[in-house]
Amino acid sequence: MDFAQTRERVEKFEQIIERARNELWSNDPPEVGEHFLQHDHILAWRLMDLLRAYQESRTYKQDRLPGVMDRLIDLKLQLYFVSHALPATVNAQVYLRGYSEGNPLDTPGLELARLCYTQAIINAGRILWERLMRLVYYLEMGEDMPRYGSSREHFFSKVPHWSPRWDFMSEWNEVVRRFDESFRHRETHRESVLAKELLGDEPVDPDRVLELLTPLMNGVWPALLANVQDQPHGIIRLGHNVSSFEERVDR
Repeated sequence: MDFAQTRERVEKFEQIIERARNELWSNDPPEVGEHFLQHDHILAWRLMDLLRAYQESRTYKQDRLPGVMDRLIDLKLQLYFVSHALPATVNAQVYLRGYSEGNPLDTPGLELARLCYTQAIINAGRILWERLMRLVYYLEMGEDMPRYGSSREHFFSKVPHWSPRWDFMSEWNEVVRRFDESFRHRETHRESVLAKELLGDEPVDPDRVLELLTPLMNGVWPALLANVQDQPHGIIRLGHNVSSFEERVDR
């Protein structure tokens, strides 16, 4: 695929996403939709900006550009999917319909719906990390991770070699490993933690289910764009930049 085809593919994808996000606010007053669209975390990932930056900076090999953009499309699409499995959806479809946390089996249909959304968040969040790791690995190495073994282990073993560009991701090796062990592997390969919760075991901590989502959605895009431009990005932790870290230290 040449540059023109890559550009056309990215433009088509961006138009689909933008139209979809606009549809969300089509029944609201224009000023309401405009406000939310200006702060939309998905639209903030402007893929055409990265495509132009990649071509102009030449920080990475130009023949990787089509592959990078394909993997970036996969990642942004997953961000869109994740946005439809986040707590706002659960709140509208479960809690605002009469669900009681104290007596969940008073409304078994809503309890099963809640568990369904919880499983969707577990899978969607973990897929999001797979997409992110695949993109960064290809950007740096020009190839996908080996198909054998753990993609997490393959990826995080390489992060120190790409220092300092992706240093902020290192601490997430343990977080992703723990998430896999507690949720992903059990829901896909072993006994379901959600089935156990339904039948009276200890409930799953919703904060832990969301652990992989929010930080990634806050910090990755500016770091990715800065790395492509070979500029410092100031991100020391996902979801935090240098200034916010310094504010916490000063306090």
